[in-house]
Amino acid sequence: MSAKGRIFMLDDDVLIVSMLARALKSEGYETRVKNDAENAVAEIAAWQPDLLLLDIHLDEDKSGLDILAELRREDIATQVIMLTADDKAESAITAMKLGAADYLTKPFNVDEVKIVIQHTLEKVKLKDEVTVLRRAGLRGVEEEFVGGSAVINELRDKAEKLATARVPTILITGESGTGKEVMARFIHNCRSISGGGEYAPFVAVNSTALPAHLFESELFGHAKGAFTDAKADKKGVHPTKAYFVS
Repeated sequence: MSAKGRIFMLDDDVLIVSMLARALKSEGYETRVKNDAENAVAEIAAWQPDLLLLDIHLDEDKSGLDILAELRREDIATQVIMLTADDKAESAITAMKLGAADYLTKPFNVDEVKIVIQHTLEKVKLKDEVTVLRRAGLRGVEEEFVGGSAVINELRDKAEKLATARVPTILITGESGTGKEVMARFIHNCRSISGGGEYAPFVAVNSTALPAHLFESELFGHAKGAFTDAKADKKGVHPTKAYFVS
């Protein structure tokens, strides 16, 4: 059976990690075990596991929380599930603040651990797929962004800077057919990729086709009975970031 993922186990309880390693290997995972904190971060970085099972109370000199903090300082993005016999809420809160994906209290059921591992890795896979789709969308927009002149390149650079600057509202002006919506979509996709997971669909609204008295309702919605023929609540576009074209 091919490996479903790499799992590094860092726990001073030899019996537990040995048992867990056997169970996970039988499920098709590739595993590596370590029982002390010495050079742990370097070994994790070198092996690049998909997930780390990390004991909070690891060593007298260095705890699992110390290891987790060091991993984050080194920008090692491995998913981490904390293991501990201490069920105090403070430990769980600290671990989550440091970026742990989950928290399991000993003694635990092996099947429970398998389920948590599976869910954690599925979330990572989904996140990676979303990133790929976002980048594919941006490449598609760049293909529509025709031209390689100095003016076009300058325009593209300005659009990317605006996206990075997180400007809440942008007015794009130009003659009909010059690509105002393409520009808006390009900025939106740049933001989606650089937004650390923040994503919302791009919604184009043709305001010229809307009667003036319905424009506000289309953007922000309305409550039932707000005006004549408002027979039900309507949820508007209500963008948190808007690109107005003129």
